Amino acid sequence: MSVSAVAPVSVVEGAISNNGEFPVLATVGEYTIYPMQICSEEQIAKLFVKICQRGNPVLQGLPAADLILLGKAMYRKSMVLGLSQVAVHNGQPVAVGFSWDAAEGGVWKDCGIDMPASMAAHAACGKAAFDSLPRNESVFFGAFFGVLPPHNVKLFGILAVSSFIMGNELGFKDGFQFTLLPTLDKRGGSVFAKYGKEEENANWNVSFAEIAAKNEGAVSDELLELNGNLNISLSTMEFMMGDEWMGRAATTVRLESAQAIREPSTKSAMTQLNWLKTRSQSANMIPSRL
Repeated sequence: MSVSAVAPVSVVEGAISNNGEFPVLATVGEYTIYPMQICSEEQIAKLFVKICQRGNPVLQGLPAADLILLGKAMYRKSMVLGLSQVAVHNGQPVAVGFSWDAAEGGVWKDCGIDMPASMAAHAACGKAAFDSLPRNESVFFGAFFGVLPPHNVKLFGILAVSSFIMGNELGFKDGFQFTLLPTLDKRGGSVFAKYGKEEENANWNVSFAEIAAKNEGAVSDELLELNGNLNISLSTMEFMMGDEWMGRAATTVRLESAQAIREPSTKSAMTQLNWLKTRSQSANMIPSRL
C-alpha cells in the first residue's frame, strides 16, 4: 500500500452556489442539507477524499489522485437514482451520503472510470459484501455516509436515515449496508449490532482472511496483514422504518431518540423525492420508481 496520504484540512475548495435551483431539504442547526446535484463531481470527490480514510483500513494511505477517482465513481453511481445528499456549512460542503440500487453492483461497475490498481483490496471487500447477500432483488444500498471533522457527527445519521427513507418510499424491500470501520462496528447501540429477528434484520461478518483466500498476490497479502472484518446488515425496509432501528441509528450518532433522527431525515427525504418528481415531470421523463 502506498504511504502517500491526503493532508487533513478543514474546508473543501470551491464554495457552492445555489441560485434557487436546488431546494433546501432540511436545516440542522447551522447546517443546510441539499440534493447532491448542487455540487459538482469534483467538489464531491474532494470532500470524499478528506473523509473516507478516517478509520477505513483499506483506504488509509492511498494516493490522493486514486481516492479522487473513487469519489468521482461514487458520485456518478449515486446519480442514477439521484437520491444522494450533501450538507453545507457557510457555503462549503462538509458531509455527504451516497446510495443506489444494489442491482447496479459495486462502485466501479458501469461508472465510466477505470479502477486504480491501489483500490484492488477495497474492491475485493465490496465484492465480498455483495456476494454474501442472501437475496439481492429490490435492495437499496447505503454506500457511504461521512462528515468532515470537526463538523457535527449527527449529519452522518441524518443523511443515512434520509437515504433509507427515500428507498422505502420508492418501493425497495430491503436496505443493505456494510462497514469496515471497527469503531462504528463496536459502538454501543449501533445499527450493525445483532438485534431483532433474523428475517427482518440479518447481520453477519466476513473476515479479511476469508476475502484474502479468494484473492491472490498483493491483494491477499494486504488483507491478511490488515486482519480486519466486514460487518454487514440486510434489513427489511419495514423494520428500518420502525422505532427500534431508528433508535439505534440515533444512538450511533449520539442523538437522544428515534424521533430526533426520524423528523429531520423524513423532512429531507420527502422534500428531495418531491423535487425529483417535479424535475422528471417537467422533462417528460418519469423514472419508474418515482
